[in-house]
Amino acid sequence: MKLVVNMIMGSVMNAFSEGLTLAKRSGLNPHSLLDVLDLGGIANPMFRGKGPEMVKDNYSPAFPLKHQQKDMRLALALGDQNAVSMPVAAAANEAFKKARSMGLGDLDFSAVYETVKLLKHSS
Repeated sequence: MKLVVNMIMGSVMNAFSEGLTLAKRSGLNPHSLLDVLDLGGIANPMFRGKGPEMVKDNYSPAFPLKHQQKDMRLALALGDQNAVSMPVAAAANEAFKKARSMGLGDLDFSAVYETVKLLKHSS
């Protein structure tokens, strides 16, 4: 159960990071995005707790990124064992691996946001 929950959490954190980056680069106030998210059907404690800290680039560890990536890897292996295709989780795992390669493994798993912020559109 823990692997499944952490796989969902890691996948959602990646989507959240992309959304924050898209909002900022589109000229939207990220705090306004957090307020709007908190009003809708996807409001959740993770966005409420991690979002303001991510906007401030504060990644004090509650759940280290290296442990999140390990759980993503183990969940993907469980998916393989049970013939479950998990392309979203696989992409999220790659982002966590990139974050670890950037030296962010001991920071909170929300530091995956740094990998998204670095990406530039190539066209």
